[in-house]
Amino acid sequence: MAKDDDLEINEEMEEADIITKLLAADPEHVPTMVVPLKRLGIPVTVKALTGKQVARTRERNTQSIKTKKGPVDKLDYENFNIGLIVQASVKPNWNDAKLLEKFRASSGTEVVKRLLLAGEISLLGEAVLDVSGFNIDLDDLKN
Repeated sequence: MAKDDDLEINEEMEEADIITKLLAADPEHVPTMVVPLKRLGIPVTVKALTGKQVARTRERNTQSIKTKKGPVDKLDYENFNIGLIVQASVKPNWNDAKLLEKFRASSGTEVVKRLLLAGEISLLGEAVLDVSGFNIDLDDLKN
């Protein structure tokens, strides 16, 4: 998997320089990652999502289940990953009219469900989280 935006960070940067960089930051420019799907012979490009976007997707795919010990939240991992994939995909556009027609689907979510295997869904969901800054170990940041 190819990941962009691996920048060198000057740890000695002054506060004023940090604020200047933050003010100049383009929120539309986010890291991307290309994930090859060998079975289909295509590259899938996913972009980073914000914490708010990931949280909304998680909320939409979480159900509260009543148990003897009280309500427990249960995340539907497959649908969570599918939601991440559809939202973060730069290429392909899962909502393309030709794909919707071919798979007789009403949305990109349905296309992903019908076209991709469970492992491919898991792989792409993990890639979205990785490029979004999740799954980073503190030791990775120190190196």
